[in-house]
Amino acid sequence: MNKVFDWLKNMNWMLWALILGIATGLIFGERVAFLKPIGEGFVSLMQITIFPYIVVSLVVGLGKFSPDQVKTVLAKAAITMLALWVVGLAAIWCFTLTLPSHDAGTFFSPALVAQAPDVDFVQQYIPSNPFASMAEGNVPALVIFCIALGLALISNSRKNQLLDVLEVVGQGLTVMSKKVIKFFPIGIFSMTASTAGTIGSEELSNLQIYLVLVVCLGFYLMFALLPMLVAALTPVKYRDLIKVMRNAWITAFSTGNVFIVLPVITEGIKAHLQKIKRSDEESDHIAEVLVPIAYTFPSLGKLTTLMFVTFAAWLTGNPISLEQIPNVTLSAMLSYFANVHIAIPYMLDSLKIPADSYQLYLSMSVLTAKVVSPTTVVYIFAVTLLCIFYNKQQLHLKRIRSVYYLTLLSVLLPAFMVLSFTTNNHLAQSTKSSDDVIANMVVSDQVPSDVLNHVPKAYQSGELSLTNIEIIKKRNLLRIGYLVDNVPFSYFNQKGELVGFDIGLAHKLASDLQVKVEFIPFKKHQLAEYLNKGYFDVAMSGLEMSVADLSAVRFSNPVLELQLALVAKDHRLKEFATRDLVLSKPKLNLAHVEYQPLMRDVASKHQQITINQLNNHQAFFESSNDNDALVISAEAGFAWSMFYPEYGVVVPKGAELKYPVGFAVAKRNVDILSYLNTWLAIQQSKGTIQNSYNYWILGNGTQTKEHRWSLLDEFSEQAGSYIESQ
Repeated sequence: MNKVFDWLKNMNWMLWALILGIATGLIFGERVAFLKPIGEGFVSLMQITIFPYIVVSLVVGLGKFSPDQVKTVLAKAAITMLALWVVGLAAIWCFTLTLPSHDAGTFFSPALVAQAPDVDFVQQYIPSNPFASMAEGNVPALVIFCIALGLALISNSRKNQLLDVLEVVGQGLTVMSKKVIKFFPIGIFSMTASTAGTIGSEELSNLQIYLVLVVCLGFYLMFALLPMLVAALTPVKYRDLIKVMRNAWITAFSTGNVFIVLPVITEGIKAHLQKIKRSDEESDHIAEVLVPIAYTFPSLGKLTTLMFVTFAAWLTGNPISLEQIPNVTLSAMLSYFANVHIAIPYMLDSLKIPADSYQLYLSMSVLTAKVVSPTTVVYIFAVTLLCIFYNKQQLHLKRIRSVYYLTLLSVLLPAFMVLSFTTNNHLAQSTKSSDDVIANMVVSDQVPSDVLNHVPKAYQSGELSLTNIEIIKKRNLLRIGYLVDNVPFSYFNQKGELVGFDIGLAHKLASDLQVKVEFIPFKKHQLAEYLNKGYFDVAMSGLEMSVADLSAVRFSNPVLELQLALVAKDHRLKEFATRDLVLSKPKLNLAHVEYQPLMRDVASKHQQITINQLNNHQAFFESSNDNDALVISAEAGFAWSMFYPEYGVVVPKGAELKYPVGFAVAKRNVDILSYLNTWLAIQQSKGTIQNSYNYWILGNGTQTKEHRWSLLDEFSEQAGSYIESQ
């Protein structure tokens, strides 16, 4: 029995919790989603001691140093981090070479055209109120305050009175953390099981190439570069280092959170140094000080997200060139001192990558955190151990083990790169491109319909100009005017079907009237003529409700409010970032299909701007670049960018303008107008308009959500098939 207890005591419960969690998720699938709150509760429990622990560790660790010691330690820590940054960034840029060829594009999102908030780097790093920094989770500001306080105490003769108290507090916090860690396998199991049971293939389909990049790079950094450098340069063995890091690594992998394992990292380093008889008071202090500092400064784990920036540049058809690498690297190092969610939008902007790419990063951040966080843990271990032995003057390469690991590193890098390139090449061939997605969208609920490519002669006599709901029902036909190739409001999909936001609503309107529907094409300048001559009953297709048209036709209540924007080549979007930049151009050619009054006003006020009206939007994308930009709604612009991924959308800052769109009827057809307005109000309250917007504009539901596979479901299906066959 004692042997059983000893075996249970020595088991790595973190590892077993991780393995059992994955197995449980694969077996039971979505049935274990209820475990997620339990895992999140344990994460919150671990966070209780973290901020106090950082304060105590830094103040006590620095306060106990002599002035000469602290200068030496911080200087060598800086050299260590710089060396690891150089080596790690070189590996990151090597992995960018493994990207295959492809095309790009994305659906509209309101966040894509929202102006980025100004980043207050002073607030981020200068703690005017350290207590507020702690309450807001501003780790950089809190660390800087603690470093300043610790340095200030070094020369204070009475510092021991405070340091002794803080040291006791730190010991209490360590005991608390250890007690929580004993039960943390429950949290690891819960989070891993819920993630493995609920994550679906649709979450991986669009960004699987980026995921492969991050996984291959992360594995190279975690299991090759960082631990092998430590093993090559210090007395710490590779196998021992993996064992020491194991619990912190597993916790960071399961939770996607490095912050909660900082005490585990510190205590693990101190315990291992004591085990190999390399521990002393100075090394313990260095560990206590450097762990939170290494977490705050850009880590190689955090810098792996730079792969997303290079991926986004490749995704938009403008991969980062060799001459851009030095500038991108410098910008990355400066911006990554802030939060990743500040750094990535800044990097995207600096590289002229459309801001919509950031939404892709957010959609994958939960998955990539499973790689980024463990890599950060290994990096913190590496920085701290290298710095400790650097201070002890025990770093050297004059060993067979050093040559072995450095040789192995040089072999493993191309091996991981080949693996990444081969996998991504295969995925690129099987990935559905963005233009395929929008070109295969369909109207779900259709009524019998006819789509014409001209106005029938029978309609051209003008006898049908006066129409009402009773006449429409009597003839059993609703005639809808549509604009050709007005993506995403009315366009033809790959099957030749007329689809789009307004086309879907037209089918719904005809269904409620219990009549068939007929679609008749028109051009924007023909709107008033065709309506008032009775060629069709209602005009749709994302029509701008223009003041100039009010005297000729009647508009319904607004259906949507669209954001005016410019579409231009991706590499030129920066030229149109603000109103002042647009107006400062000595010569500018702007194309448009709608917005005639607005364009005339712009041309009259700004002589350097030439306005060119096009028959349709496609003419802009297929022209020989006679126009610098196209004036269009952001919603439509993003849809067009999916067909033409070399183009992007920008809303110039200082020139933000929204406008309503709606349906139009002939000036005399008041009965139809009244019906439409009431019908629209009903559809708004029922959520029909919002659902259509979510599908056609935002792209929600364009990929069918599949039921999460599980072993239990597979067994049930097989058993059912067997019973039926019997």
